[in-house]
Amino acid sequence: MPRGRPPTILLIRPDHLGDVLLTLPAIAGLRRALPGAHLAYALPAAVVAVARHCPQLDAAIPVEFPDVASSRFRSTPGPATRGQAETLHGFDAALVVRPDDPWSGRRVADAGIPIRLGFDMPRTRRYLTDVLAVPHEQHVSRDAFQLADALLERLRVRARVERDAAPYFATTAAEEDEAADALRAVGADERPVVLHPGSGWPLKNWPAPRWRRVAAELTRRLRTAPVAAGTAAEAALVESVTRSTAAISLAGRLSLGALAALHRRARLVIGTDSGALHLAAAMGAPVVALFGPGDPVKFAPPGDSGRVRIVRAGLPCSPCGTLEHPPCGAIREPDCVTAIDVGAVLSASAELLRL
Repeated sequence: MPRGRPPTILLIRPDHLGDVLLTLPAIAGLRRALPGAHLAYALPAAVVAVARHCPQLDAAIPVEFPDVASSRFRSTPGPATRGQAETLHGFDAALVVRPDDPWSGRRVADAGIPIRLGFDMPRTRRYLTDVLAVPHEQHVSRDAFQLADALLERLRVRARVERDAAPYFATTAAEEDEAADALRAVGADERPVVLHPGSGWPLKNWPAPRWRRVAAELTRRLRTAPVAAGTAAEAALVESVTRSTAAISLAGRLSLGALAALHRRARLVIGTDSGALHLAAAMGAPVVALFGPGDPVKFAPPGDSGRVRIVRAGLPCSPCGTLEHPPCGAIREPDCVTAIDVGAVLSASAELLRL
């Protein structure tokens, strides 16, 4: 790295919304430690908008990756194309944030980035210049902090990446108006309770009839209908949740920034373990999170404990931490999800709503 100029640093990750959101606090801390650095994030096109809402980042770069749930992602990556390598060329250092990620490792190695930090996983280490011990039993947001601290040490910067109160996801005035207009168009409360029944993994999803019972009871208690949010791809799921209730569907009606703006207004957000819940927590909304196979120690929405409630069934096999081929053999609605009680969800909601 040439002397006398700030470093150019690339973070790279092939994951979904929630995984990316959980790395943004470390980026905010890295910006504070290296105020003059050029910070960029390389991501799948589907989530590159997340990075574009982070005020501490200078650039968001769309990169083609196989889906992390696909068999192709579990295969050995081939060499980057010339265009892919050129897209990532010129950075001084790269942080491969996902621990087991040979695809990102191969991309930054092929781009010739001289400093490449990541975790010591068998499929990934060959592409790295610096490896860290694989993290265990810690919240995944800490992974990015560890990598950023290791980078500062490598650059001989006498600072640490501290977690601070700086906002790491910013909305625009237009996105705030978009959320307000969407609520107005469907006749919803200006400060609604928001339901998020979907997630990136069907194995996490709670049965729709349970959601309908929660929606009906919240409508009775609050005398106002909750709204159910989701992507356009989740419209059928959201429709099955709102059917025969007063709940109002907003599936597919909001951009990412407008969804964040909706969460900022929300009295409460209730959802399965998902990126939407991490976004809600980032915007300061009180959150009730339903966990089945996922481990809340690692993946709970970050935030003040007074604003987050975790609801689990507490089965001995949960969390198994396996979303593709769990030991129970379930494809949808495993016991650890179906055993989550409607009453427990309503009780947690009442605590945060102070009913």
